[in-house]
Amino acid sequence: MHGRDWVLLVLLIPFVAVLWPPLYAHLTPTLLGMPLFIWYQFAWAVITAVLTIIVYFVRERPGEPAPTEHDDAR
Repeated sequence: MHGRDWVLLVLLIPFVAVLWPPLYAHLTPTLLGMPLFIWYQFAWAVITAVLTIIVYFVRERPGEPAPTEHDDAR
């Protein structure tokens, strides 16, 4: 990895958080009448979207052109 590619590791957080369903496959606690199993997954969908936006903006350098295939050849 080079540059700001390390930030891609942040995207592993949601993957690991929902990787093992027995961790969150419970009826309690409930939130607005929804069992943990449902609202936990909804929460991680939102968290994943936010993390993806953060990763995007950290990797994008304002004012710099996007790298091309030939940039790696140097």
